Amino acid sequence: MKAVFMIPIVAALTFCTLSARAAEPLKQQLVGTWSVISFVNENEKTGKTTKVFGSDPKGYFMFDAAGHFSINLIRARRAKYGNRDFPTAGEGKAALEGMIVMFGDYKVSETDNSISLHIIGGSFPAWDNTNKKRFIAIRNDELTYKNPTPATGGGTAVVTLKRAPSVTE
Repeated sequence: MKAVFMIPIVAALTFCTLSARAAEPLKQQLVGTWSVISFVNENEKTGKTTKVFGSDPKGYFMFDAAGHFSINLIRARRAKYGNRDFPTAGEGKAALEGMIVMFGDYKVSETDNSISLHIIGGSFPAWDNTNKKRFIAIRNDELTYKNPTPATGGGTAVVTLKRAPSVTE
């Protein structure tokens, strides 16, 4: 009988927690580690969607409260090098094309739900010491991250992320 009374209480507490998070400023909601769920390019002109990093991309997007970020994204099941740590030119090219890595500082705009990244360094040398603008939306524990000018070309890159659980949970 007690279990029946506990269900509405647990539901109310869950709703209040989710509502409180939604009321937080976007930057506060963004802080944390996010696990990559999907990465697609959406071409608005053709209606075509491409899974640039395959059907099961791996990675984390991390944003700390001090305004630093790190993005690590790889294509799952990349081929191993024939000679462990010394790839051939083709193996090195394939590995590089299967990842995006960058780190730097960020600022959030509540006005247009955007994030301005100052990229200090990354896997694309042309990005070093540049500024990029992305658009984000957070709903509960899901983050949608949109890049209107992706290096992968063909429309808008849309990354869907889920808040990563604590390793102690």
